[in-house]
Amino acid sequence: MAYNVTTILQYHRRYIERFFFKEVGGWFKIIRFLGLIGVVAFAALIALTIYVDPLPPGTAYLATGQEGSSYRNIAEAFQKTFQSNAIRLKLVPTTGLGEGLKGLDSDASEVNASFLTSGIITAKQYPELVSLGSVQYAPLWFFYKGDTVSTNDPFEYFSNKKIAIGPAQNATNKIFRMLYALNQNATPNAANFVELPNKEAAEQLLAGNLDAAFIVDNYESQTVQKLLKDKDIKIMNFPLADAYLKYLPFLQKLVVPKGSIKLESVYPSEDTTILATTTTLLVEKRMHPAIQWAYLIAAKELASRSDTFFAKAGYFPKNLEQSFPLSTVAKRFYDQGVPEVFSYFPLWLASVIDHIWVYVLSLFIVVYSSYTVLTSARLFPSVFLMNNMFLSLRELDEAVAKAVTREQLQDIADALRIYEIEIYENWIVEKNSRFYFNLKNALSGVKRDTQEKLKALSG
Repeated sequence: MAYNVTTILQYHRRYIERFFFKEVGGWFKIIRFLGLIGVVAFAALIALTIYVDPLPPGTAYLATGQEGSSYRNIAEAFQKTFQSNAIRLKLVPTTGLGEGLKGLDSDASEVNASFLTSGIITAKQYPELVSLGSVQYAPLWFFYKGDTVSTNDPFEYFSNKKIAIGPAQNATNKIFRMLYALNQNATPNAANFVELPNKEAAEQLLAGNLDAAFIVDNYESQTVQKLLKDKDIKIMNFPLADAYLKYLPFLQKLVVPKGSIKLESVYPSEDTTILATTTTLLVEKRMHPAIQWAYLIAAKELASRSDTFFAKAGYFPKNLEQSFPLSTVAKRFYDQGVPEVFSYFPLWLASVIDHIWVYVLSLFIVVYSSYTVLTSARLFPSVFLMNNMFLSLRELDEAVAKAVTREQLQDIADALRIYEIEIYENWIVEKNSRFYFNLKNALSGVKRDTQEKLKALSG
């Protein structure tokens, strides 16, 4: 028999007319039968969807710190990765990382991520923030102008000279005060300690209005580079760097090798030991996993492109900051790297799969058994209804046997007519079609007995 499109369409139309609407009606009866259980299951599905939160926000907000800092450079590099993943990264300039941190902790601020100079605060002060790890070194540069200074205690040597120590409450300012107090057992409140932003401090030092400037920022920052290019600017050496690390464990020791900045003029003229901390990326605990993965992938891509002055390619991001706990996403990143699923799906979908893979696996395991339960749930109402109808028919059959008057038998006959209509209206799963025909045959037998008894009584 040849089949054409019209024949196939007619077949499917007849199938829908015969079975589809019955199936839909049957499911309505199942839902009505199950009642509260169905409502609870549907509510649980909605709750799971809300918990997973599959779609990330279209825009993320990152505080970038002072103008001319390396943090702005990192943030602009991050933007490219975000853009490739259809997420907008908006950079929010601040007077310092301290201001960005306050914005990050405030519900009124749109900032949901900020860089942090490690060592100046702890998670106790900001319990709603978590870390994505360190993204670069933050060297503690002590630039000065004049003859080369050789001393064990730079802070004592410059205590009566004019020094820029960073804006009030800024990371640079706080770290300077920690180091000064460690050496001098006193708080630096002298009038010669000037609280200036890094960019302005560099300009004032180059102009000769300052004797020194204390700046915490990466080697690649515009401000640091501007000072390193000037032949009259020198870098303070810290011969007791290892001792500082004993007192302030968040610090690290770095070395600027002889001639590494200007090989032709051999600058610096000797190996110069400096102190450093790290720059950590903090985010809100509730930040969407897809945005966190975007930051981590962006940091990895940035670090893998080339060597930096103090770190080899691929060294960062790294879990060096211990003051804040890692986010769940960051823990997975540092333990296992970027999951393979990110190579095949868009970032938002890959993050959802990674975030709920346990649920997906559990669901896969449960689905088969759930199918059996669902089949039983679909079958049970049908069996239950059929059994009830057989029971009702038995009661009518017994009533026929006990009937002694035509009126009683006529009532039974009327009940059987109503009963027959109910048989046609009830929904029965295909598997139980035999019950339907058994019930019809039984009904025919009871109707026959009723009519025969009516005739007998009439005779």
